[in-house]
Amino acid sequence: MKFFITGSDTDVGKSFVTASLLRAFLEQGAKAVALKPVQTGYAENSRIPDENSRIPKAKSRIPDEKSRIPDENSRIPSQSLEPDFKEYIKAGQNANFKATCYTFAYPASPHFSAELEGKKIKARGILDFIEQNLAQITLIEGAGGILVPLNENQSFLDIAKELNAPVILVCKNCLGAINHALLNLEILRQNSIKLAALILNFHDENDAICLSNQQFLQKKLSCPIITLKNYKNNENYSNSAKDFRAFISKFLDKK
Repeated sequence: MKFFITGSDTDVGKSFVTASLLRAFLEQGAKAVALKPVQTGYAENSRIPDENSRIPKAKSRIPDEKSRIPDENSRIPSQSLEPDFKEYIKAGQNANFKATCYTFAYPASPHFSAELEGKKIKARGILDFIEQNLAQITLIEGAGGILVPLNENQSFLDIAKELNAPVILVCKNCLGAINHALLNLEILRQNSIKLAALILNFHDENDAICLSNQQFLQKKLSCPIITLKNYKNNENYSNSAKDFRAFISKFLDKK
């Protein structure tokens, strides 16, 4: 079974959720893998290019030296620095497993990071990569949100539609979460994509807004809503994995 994990925004905790889910499935004996087909920001020394160097020159499509985007011969091996891949390993994934097919140094929207390196992301390449790495449970983490562009014409929405996999939507539980969640859910509804669960991350039981968001969305939606707090001593994701046990049980029963 496949799940596509996306977020209402960047930095809402998609990788945290993916790694926690991975740990939860592995603990129950499932053969599970986590994939992040597109990874940007893998180079530790990447920085924001200045105005004169941020767009590649039209003829060469090679960024100015100041942009600090490595060329093919000097790039640091991608898996040594991919931050999300490291989290998958902590959760129990084999360190030799290739979890991504497109990696770019500069931390930005995939289409722009690819442009800076004179490359282009193809949805077909992502789908083929996923197909080649399917397991009993396959967790596919997007980059940013569902409408983040891959190139001029395609976004992660195209990937989700082609996969025909239920989506796990991650939102940061704060002021604005209701609007962010409902906007994303409307996009999924319009494209006939099933929502498997809504994750309210950074949940605080003592915060009135967090509780109000949770209560409103529970009344509005029929899917499972899972709240995750800020965990301590969660290095291998064993603590946060516990919050997913009830959710994953129904999928393991089908194996």
